[in-house]
Amino acid sequence: MDIHSLKENTRHGTVTFPLALYKWHGGSDWKVPLHWHDETEFIYLKKGAFTAWLNTKELHVVAPAIMCIHAGELHSLTLSADSDESAIVFHLNILSFEHYDSIQAKLIRPLMDGRLRMPFLINHAEPVFPDIKNCYESMEQKMEEMSSCGAENEIIKTTAYLQIKSLLFHMLSILYKNEYLLSKKSIPAQNEHQIENLKKVLSYIKENYSSPIRIEELASLINLNAQYFCRYFKENIGKTATEYINEIRIEKAAEALIETNKKIITIAQDTGFDNIGYFIRRFKKEKGVTPSEYRKNIPSSNTD
Repeated sequence: MDIHSLKENTRHGTVTFPLALYKWHGGSDWKVPLHWHDETEFIYLKKGAFTAWLNTKELHVVAPAIMCIHAGELHSLTLSADSDESAIVFHLNILSFEHYDSIQAKLIRPLMDGRLRMPFLINHAEPVFPDIKNCYESMEQKMEEMSSCGAENEIIKTTAYLQIKSLLFHMLSILYKNEYLLSKKSIPAQNEHQIENLKKVLSYIKENYSSPIRIEELASLINLNAQYFCRYFKENIGKTATEYINEIRIEKAAEALIETNKKIITIAQDTGFDNIGYFIRRFKKEKGVTPSEYRKNIPSSNTD
């Protein structure tokens, strides 16, 4: 699958096999906007330099490295044209035991309720990185086997899924043995109220990007005045609210250019741009090409 479809409201996998693999092989710069989901996500940064954003912290990462995003965490990723990465998204409850034992008590349940965390970043210099990378690459291979199977190959798919779950447990055992799992009390405290406020604002933007959005509307969502809200948003998101709104609109426009045959002027209007000239300028600033050039070139170079 193409990482363009990695959205907060996407079903990752199926009811029977609730996990999904997403890939990015470069071709152009790309921004995955701030979002969150109820699943855990492993991101393997294979080649290139990346800018990651976790909750309210910005981080610059040089590949190779593996990131772990926990359920409910705000995160985004900026990918360059020469980068290469993939992501596995799954719900931690696939590791839960029906029969309660010491592993469920010490590891699985604490991971599921947030009392225990995997490290956000494991870079190539970490002693555990080779083993974690091998686990990830094996999971990636098994997920590709699953996606290539037809409905009639249920035994092959189920076998691969069982192997993936085994690899997830092996990854946890490596982290546990080397004391890489963090208890909540050892993690620097974050302002949960602040993060929930940001989620409220970002959700509103994602739901209303096609309509005019006033700063006053956003500020009122979290009971701030407009002037203070602008500073608050910039300090925590790293860009102004207007910049973020335009970024979301451009990403939605880019999706429409790939997935539909709508006219460019219609896409501009559908994504909240009343002025076609301004839309084209903003799009080129974000993507480096005009909307028509993007539609012509991107699908063939960025899809698997």
